[in-house]
Amino acid sequence: MGQSKNYDRVAKTFDFFRKGDMRRWGPAQKDHFSHMRGKVLHVGVGTGMEIINFPPGLDITGIDLSPKMLERARWRGRQYPGKIRFCLMNAESLAFSDNTFDTVVTVCVFCTVPHPVAGLKECRRVLKPGGKLLMFEHVMSNNIIYGLSLKFMSLFTNALEGTHLDRDTVANAQKAGFTVESEKNVYLDIVKAIEGVK
Repeated sequence: MGQSKNYDRVAKTFDFFRKGDMRRWGPAQKDHFSHMRGKVLHVGVGTGMEIINFPPGLDITGIDLSPKMLERARWRGRQYPGKIRFCLMNAESLAFSDNTFDTVVTVCVFCTVPHPVAGLKECRRVLKPGGKLLMFEHVMSNNIIYGLSLKFMSLFTNALEGTHLDRDTVANAQKAGFTVESEKNVYLDIVKAIEGVK
């Protein structure tokens, strides 16, 4: 509940602070998301900024734990040339049956999920066998200077909004049972495009 309130508070200004990221990462996201297929679950849809980078014609369900974020995502959903719906839901407790989706997409979400391996296990549960996990995430750097900086910054971001900038998200996906087929550095080795399979 506390985390939901945090994101409700920042919903109005969220897009303003993400504009630079969207310009910088847009091409890499479009390339990564070109692998989306069939019935898609978008975990942590936020205000829906990434929808513009999704391929057309898909059947997408976007979830988020913030009602205010979802309110702002809905108008973007109306612009999408395909089928899209939004649900209020927690990534650690997905209200879907096993083997429901062909693709699960996450964007800068698993730095905020309190128990990331548990959330990723839920993503794997709702994926069909052979289904794809496409993650576009902040991760811990292997560079000692960047790594120490991220650990220091995480002391503040975690206290303020529950964001951990120092997580090993690739290892967490593997712990959840995914086979990680590729990981591409998008910005240094701090932002990665990760592809896994169930």
